[in-house]
Amino acid sequence: MWKKSLLFVWIFMVGSVFLWAKQAPLYIQSDQMEVDHNKRVIVFTGHAKAKQEDIIVQADLMRVYYKTSSTQEKETKNISKQQIERIEAEGHVIITQGERKAKGERALFLKDKGKIILTGHPLLQEGENVIKGEKVIISLNENKMIVLGGELPVEAVIYPQKIKKDAHTEGKKPDQNLQR
Repeated sequence: MWKKSLLFVWIFMVGSVFLWAKQAPLYIQSDQMEVDHNKRVIVFTGHAKAKQEDIIVQADLMRVYYKTSSTQEKETKNISKQQIERIEAEGHVIITQGERKAKGERALFLKDKGKIILTGHPLLQEGENVIKGEKVIISLNENKMIVLGGELPVEAVIYPQKIKKDAHTEGKKPDQNLQR
């Protein structure tokens, strides 16, 4: 039984299943994995870590829900054609991409809607910049983010970008840089 589950997950991960619309494989590792074909879910528990290209998601528990089209269900259940519907991450969630970091207690990735919802004291950080709220909704399709407050207001600490010095501006006064 466990060999069938392992084979299913291997085909599921290596086949045509990718996170969001990217054409890069999604790698997941954890201390334990459980597959429930009836509920169409794979549960990764203990030090779960998912990686796709330069994005890493870490959590205590990760559930990957997949869907099948009705024609695939009627056929031989071609597992390599399964597609991710949503991913739920719970417990000490950390999402990193370069120097960007998001933390919270829960994250929900909704593939069809192109949304990520982060709750449980979410904190977003890029360099020194920090944003805190009660709920963060990131709309990937619209390139938009909404941070909601609750009992406490939304907090943002944003540092202005430092202007890089180059050979043309070094040693000149600011008003000299504008002159021709």
